Amino acid sequence: MLSNTEIAELLAQQAEQETGILSRAFRRAARSAFLWPEEVSDLLSQKRSLTELRGIGPFIERQIRRWIDKPPRGTKPVPAIRFDFISLAEARQRLAGTPAWRNKLRGDLQMHTRWSDGSGTAAEMADGAKQRSYEYIAITDHSKTLKIAGGIDEGSLKKQRAEIAKLNLSLSRSGANLIVLRSVEMNLNPRGQGDMLPASLTALDLVLGSFHSALRVVEDQTQRYLAALRNPHIQILGHPRGRIYNFRIGLKASRFCRGRQAR
Repeated sequence: MLSNTEIAELLAQQAEQETGILSRAFRRAARSAFLWPEEVSDLLSQKRSLTELRGIGPFIERQIRRWIDKPPRGTKPVPAIRFDFISLAEARQRLAGTPAWRNKLRGDLQMHTRWSDGSGTAAEMADGAKQRSYEYIAITDHSKTLKIAGGIDEGSLKKQRAEIAKLNLSLSRSGANLIVLRSVEMNLNPRGQGDMLPASLTALDLVLGSFHSALRVVEDQTQRYLAALRNPHIQILGHPRGRIYNFRIGLKASRFCRGRQAR
């Protein structure tokens, strides 16, 4: 039986053969396949409709069922832009097979809230963290130059710090074993420089630095990464490659640096 990951690749290949609205529909379904909470095979075994899944209408459901009934032979190699992605359903299966892994997960150091492009409040993030028995989370909303994501400036960051301080006080009084760290996902330019005043970062617990521009260059980006890592104001380099399934292949760096192999 085909897995969701294999179905995603077939959908992506089909999108390349179609045009217009149909091509976009298959591309959208391919992306959605990685976030389907259940394997297609499980739905079929339960006699359920595949239209329960995001991005799947009756037309695409019929196509998937044809692939399930008669898997294509001699499929093409998965291109780099879609290679080595794992589906949500597969991740859940792996976690279920090794329950001890969950106990090793103590927190989450990248969370966005309504202060930028997130959908929840810091308090709601904390509630979700408590349900997962996390010990810490970091609120890392986007910084000011990433306007498309509603990035916050220094003044808003200060107000957010005050909100998080009140939240931590409330958590402490309730006996919760959780601390909410004050942070920000600072936008880095190709030279590794951030867009926030250094003085606004000193009161934070940690700072993520992330690239959000010039992500389609194909030249080696080793020096760009090194410049970011030398930035004294960041502690974590977020999503360094900037890959997006079937949309952007991401940045690359040399495996060798100053004569030593990178590990």
